[in-house]
Amino acid sequence: MPTYKARAIILKNYKLGEADRIVKMYSDEGHLISAVAKGCRKTRSRFRGRLELFCLVDLELSEGRNLDIIGQAEILNCFSDIPMDFYRFVFAEIISNVILRTQQSGDKNPSLFKLLYVCLNEIDKTEPEDVIGLKKILCFFEARFLQVTGLAPMLETCSRCNKSTADLYRLGNEKIGFSIDYGGVLCRECSPATGARVELNPSSYRLLVDLFRLKIEDLRSIEIDPYSLRKVCRLMEDYMVFHTYCTVNSFKYLKKIGI
Repeated sequence: MPTYKARAIILKNYKLGEADRIVKMYSDEGHLISAVAKGCRKTRSRFRGRLELFCLVDLELSEGRNLDIIGQAEILNCFSDIPMDFYRFVFAEIISNVILRTQQSGDKNPSLFKLLYVCLNEIDKTEPEDVIGLKKILCFFEARFLQVTGLAPMLETCSRCNKSTADLYRLGNEKIGFSIDYGGVLCRECSPATGARVELNPSSYRLLVDLFRLKIEDLRSIEIDPYSLRKVCRLMEDYMVFHTYCTVNSFKYLKKIGI
């Protein structure tokens, strides 16, 4: 069987038979890898502790008919603090599931690997139970994911009539219409004519724009009022689900526990 090498982040693994494990990963070349680690659940397995969730691993694999076979695995980096906190784990799982549900075998997007690595690294460094910090990271991931996949919303021109709305970022005294269906903000004329829309206050709108402009380290340091963060998080989630056809159960779980 042909062999190849890969560097990838482990997004999901589950049991197969009595001793094997199926591992789903996203590689630095920007594609999904599904492989089986034979005998990895045995006590003396050479894979013991090397195929854990959210680890960056260096792999040698053999091509298989349905699943590739992992021959060797070495840990390059392990975000070991993520599983130590419930909230960190939930948010990391959401990001992993978005990639698993939206990327197909054969897709190739190296920029998405970089985004995944940056966001997992940020989650790993977040203080325990820092839900505000984790929400910022999730919103950043969603915004950049939409950019990378060509689905970013229109924020400076009306998504209905294409009229420029660039002055909205500077205004501070009016509600701003946003249509998930049309894919972006609405001008003053189109907003009343569009039934299904979300109304953003200036603070929420500026946060939405900043998500697509700022680096993650800049976003980390800025103060965000809880209302705007909650509003934008819900909007980004609804936009993602509508435009990527991706329903992640973890999104629903966050609502259930009041996050």
